[in-house]
Amino acid sequence: MTANSFLEFSKPFIDAAKNIFETMVFSKLEPGKPFLKADNLSKGEVSAVLGITGSHNNMDFQGMLVISWPYQTYYKVASAMLMETFDSYTDEISDVGGEICNMVMGNAKRELAVLGYKTNMAIPSMIEGKNHTIKYPSGTTTIAIPIASAHGSFFIELCYKET
Repeated sequence: MTANSFLEFSKPFIDAAKNIFETMVFSKLEPGKPFLKADNLSKGEVSAVLGITGSHNNMDFQGMLVISWPYQTYYKVASAMLMETFDSYTDEISDVGGEICNMVMGNAKRELAVLGYKTNMAIPSMIEGKNHTIKYPSGTTTIAIPIASAHGSFFIELCYKET
């Protein structure tokens, strides 16, 4: 995948995240400069992970969307979304990240379809704990995008490979 095609693929996810955060979490997002991720170590302590498969230009692909938050940012995001105050990771907020990830993917899927991508998505899963790792599909390139918000910073990670 070329740099331009990866930008084309990733833009719908950033646009969708901006929309979801403005409407559901009441915060504007400021994406930072994307960078290649060289390891499987999560950038946050709470990660929502969603597998993606599909096709584009008669080529099948697989990839993954990961949204990783430091605990404090996750608590603030969950508090804003659920309109309660949370200061620890509990069962009550354990699926907030997965819901956000699912909404981001759902919105991005519509924009990707306009660009000719046919996408299928898995059910998001959550990983919680310091220094956890993400099992990216073998052979994929992973891009991490730092995101700033009123609730704190977090990362959106995307990986993609044609199969």
